[in-house]
Amino acid sequence: MVSLLARDLRRDIHPWAAIFSIVPPLIVPFACAESAQSPKSDDTMRPMKKIIPLLMIAAFLLTACAQPTPIPIPTRQPPTLTPTAAFTATPTLPPTFTPTATQNPDPSTWTKEEALANHEKERLIYLEEQGPAQSIPALEYHSDLYWMYGGALEMSPKAFESQMAWFHENHVRSVTGDELRDWLNGTLDLPARSVILTFDMGAHSSQYVPRMLDVFRKYQMFGLITIYHPSNHSESMDAGSTNCPDDRCWEAYRAAYESGYATIGTHTITHSKFSDMNEKDGLEEIQKSKQIIEEKIGNGCQVFILIWPLEDIPSWAVNLKSIGIDLAFGGGTYPILENTVWKNKPDDWFRLPRIWPPNSNGINGRGGKSLEEIMKMYTTSWE
Repeated sequence: MVSLLARDLRRDIHPWAAIFSIVPPLIVPFACAESAQSPKSDDTMRPMKKIIPLLMIAAFLLTACAQPTPIPIPTRQPPTLTPTAAFTATPTLPPTFTPTATQNPDPSTWTKEEALANHEKERLIYLEEQGPAQSIPALEYHSDLYWMYGGALEMSPKAFESQMAWFHENHVRSVTGDELRDWLNGTLDLPARSVILTFDMGAHSSQYVPRMLDVFRKYQMFGLITIYHPSNHSESMDAGSTNCPDDRCWEAYRAAYESGYATIGTHTITHSKFSDMNEKDGLEEIQKSKQIIEEKIGNGCQVFILIWPLEDIPSWAVNLKSIGIDLAFGGGTYPILENTVWKNKPDDWFRLPRIWPPNSNGINGRGGKSLEEIMKMYTTSWE
C-alpha cells in the first residue's frame, strides 16, 4: 500500500519538478551577477527585474507543452517463499507381543515343534526360578470323565480343567515321556515343581481326547497317554467295533500324538494280571501291543512307556528293557509319604509309583488330600 501511494505522489508533482529544474539555471546567474557587482541604483536594476518573471512564464509554458518523462515504476515481484520442510509423521508402531517361546502368539494353532519349543523354554525359566527336582509325583487319570470303584476315583471335565488351570497358575510344569526318561537317566534337569500326568485310556475314552487336547493347549500341559486295545468286538479300537465304527478311535490318539501334547504308551491288549503270566507270554503281548500302536499312530511314534493293568507288577518287569520298554508305572510302590518318582532309584523304573488325583470335589480318594497338599507333599520350592 505504501509503495502505491509513493508512486501516485511522484506522478502528481512531476510537471512542477520539471519547471524548477529549468528555472534555477536561468535565475542563478543573474542573482550571482547581482551580488557580485557593486551596488547600483534601482533604476539600473529595474529592467532585470522585469526579465525574470518573463523567463519563469516561458519556462512554465515550455514545460506544459513537453511530454513528461515517465518515472519508471519497479515491477512488483512476488515474494520468494522459503520452502518449509514437509512434516513427516513418525508412525506409532503397535506393541510387539512376545510369546513365551515362539513368535506365534496363539497356542491353539501351534505345531508340534512350536509346542515343544515353548515347553522347553518354560523348563529353563522354571529351573532358574525353582531349582532342580529330586522327586516328581505321578497322577493317575482315566481321561477327563470317569466313575470308578463306587466313586472313590472319579473325574468331571470341569474338575479336570480346574486342576490343569491350578498347575499352570502355580508354575507346575508337566513332564513329557522323553523328559522323564532323560531326567531318570541323569541327562536332564527338571524344575522342582514338576508333575507327571498319566492316563489309562482305550476305545471308550477316545471320544474325550479332543476335549482334553483343548485343555492341554489352553494351559500348556502335557500327558502320558497309554492305550488299552483289546481284540474283542465290544472294546476293540479297530473300525467296525462297538465304540469305533470307523477309524475315529485311532485317529483321536493319532491327533494327540501329532499335537506334541501327548506321549503315547501301552496299557496292554488284554488288561490282565501280568503277575499271573509267565515272562515269555507277558513280554510277547507287550511287544505285540507296542508294535500295533506304533503302526496305528505312525509318524515316527515310539512306544517306550507301559502302565501295568490293575497296578499288578510281575517279577520279570525289569526285562521289559529287552523289548524297548524303558519305563513302567504301577501304583503303591512306596509308603504313601514316599510314593513319588525318585531320581536316584533306577531299580524301580519298571514299577514307578502313581497316586490318585483329587476327585471332582477337590479331595482324592486315597489319603484325602487336595491338589495343593499333594504337590507340597512330594515337591519342593513352595517357600
